[in-house]
Amino acid sequence: MSKVPIAPLEEQVDVALKQATPKRNENVDYALKFLAAAIGAMTASGVTNPFDIIKVRQQLRTQKPGAAHNAFWMIGRGMVRTEGVLSLTGGFGASMIREFVYSGMRIGTYEFFKDKLHAATKGGLSREGVMLKVAAATIAAGIGSSVANPADVIKVRMQAYYPEGRPYRNTFHAFASVFKEGAARRPDSPILGGLRTLYRGVEATTIRGVILTVSQVASYDHVKQTLKMKGIMKEGVGLHFTSSLFAGYVLALDCAAQLSYWNSRFFCSVMSSPVDIVKVRLMTDKHHQFTSALNCAAKIMRNEGPMAFYKGFSMCWGRLGTHTVVSFLVFERIRLLFGVGPL
Repeated sequence: MSKVPIAPLEEQVDVALKQATPKRNENVDYALKFLAAAIGAMTASGVTNPFDIIKVRQQLRTQKPGAAHNAFWMIGRGMVRTEGVLSLTGGFGASMIREFVYSGMRIGTYEFFKDKLHAATKGGLSREGVMLKVAAATIAAGIGSSVANPADVIKVRMQAYYPEGRPYRNTFHAFASVFKEGAARRPDSPILGGLRTLYRGVEATTIRGVILTVSQVASYDHVKQTLKMKGIMKEGVGLHFTSSLFAGYVLALDCAAQLSYWNSRFFCSVMSSPVDIVKVRLMTDKHHQFTSALNCAAKIMRNEGPMAFYKGFSMCWGRLGTHTVVSFLVFERIRLLFGVGPL
């Protein structure tokens, strides 16, 4: 007796949603996608928080690059020995807030912008092509990065090392302290001063967010689409893992559009690391030694050399890859639970 092939659960849900009547309000679907993206990214951030805090500690060290005591294992061992194992969870609360806003928007609104751009160009930007994906990812990341900048500032501040002891009791206290710090610098306009401090480094944050999102989200979408179109894999956990692995660690090649589209997490880390260094230095610059992102970059180059822009590189690469895989695996499963079709 022949067996009847059963489609993966993800495909069954997708078909059922398309056949369902009446059709659910698309705005509800967009909201659920945002929530699924936020949950996925928050889960990934929780897993990779030790990578993140070690990276920040490395990036803030101002000695010449190559010093043995700036190696990630030395930083991690030193933290556990002098501050305890829980020091590796530094900035966890702020990181969750940041991911909810930042990744909720950059991943969760990606399809919204894809749909709107596709409609606005009357199909001129093809759903199978790279340009639509890159454009949608750029817009979503630009908005998400800028809005989430205050939480990013607090996260970095709480992850930094303070020889005299931690100045922040908790996430709320850190927000209040940083705001007051900025307000004190502008007694004529304390609210503006506080907001300016919370938005310090927003230029570098936005640039980095766009680079990462284009390489992560657009790559994941494109690899997944290509594998399905060519019949190599079907919708399911295997496809989600493979696509996120390609987007997170290795290379993605666009065959469908007959365009050589190479992207890798290594290349992404190379491109984003200098911006990340500048971002972290600006966010922790309490005394405003740097007047701008360019001024910060120039001083790093002059005082520490070009390789200073790649401090924490291995932790950056390891964190980005792991974060990408976990984010998309959880993202797709939460979508399924919400009754929303796969990306």
